[in-house]
Amino acid sequence: MTNFEEQLKLLIELQGIDAQIFRLENDLGSIPETIKKMEDAFKETNYNLKKIEDNLKALQLKRKDKEGDLESKEGTVKKYQAQMYQVKTNKEYTALQEEISRVRADNSLIEEDIIKLLDQIDNENKKITQEKEFLKQEEVKLNQQSKKLSDDADRIKMELEGLKVQRASLASKIDKGILVKYEKIIRNKDGLALVPVATEACQGCFRILPPQVINEIRMHKDLVFCENCTRILYIEE
Repeated sequence: MTNFEEQLKLLIELQGIDAQIFRLENDLGSIPETIKKMEDAFKETNYNLKKIEDNLKALQLKRKDKEGDLESKEGTVKKYQAQMYQVKTNKEYTALQEEISRVRADNSLIEEDIIKLLDQIDNENKKITQEKEFLKQEEVKLNQQSKKLSDDADRIKMELEGLKVQRASLASKIDKGILVKYEKIIRNKDGLALVPVATEACQGCFRILPPQVINEIRMHKDLVFCENCTRILYIEE
């Protein structure tokens, strides 16, 4: 085996480690965003509870206003009833009776409104109870998922540390000129700088390669690059 073939073999091994590092770093980088999305979803659920609570407060204020109206009108009825003992003519007596009847009719409508509001208030209270129970469950779930993701992050960091030690050891055995070219490509190609050739096509961009390029790769004299994606090419033995 020529020195270049040995170097290429080391480079292939390095690419395998770098692919793992790239994947793990992506996984690690996505964890904070995943946690934030879960927290935002939980905040949205809290917002839904607040909307229900605000609606309940509005209904309670309406009920209070209606009860105030009812109390005021009941006072009016009592006032008219007291006046009935002081009137001197049938006409005045009849007029007071009519007023009392009108106010009582209004009171009947107000009482119906209050009953409807009480039903709505009861429904909102039930919704709040259900929403709070749901929130408790979601909070437990959020804490469990956040804990798992934090544990995953710790595990990934440890795994990355081990891989980077392996990488440093392996990279020290590779010719500096070859390593510089490889690392320049890998930074711009999402962690994939070295790709095999299969069915006469580059497995990085899947472009069909000219026969001359295939021959150059087989000669094992120097690095051969894909003219389309610029990745380093090799043929699996």
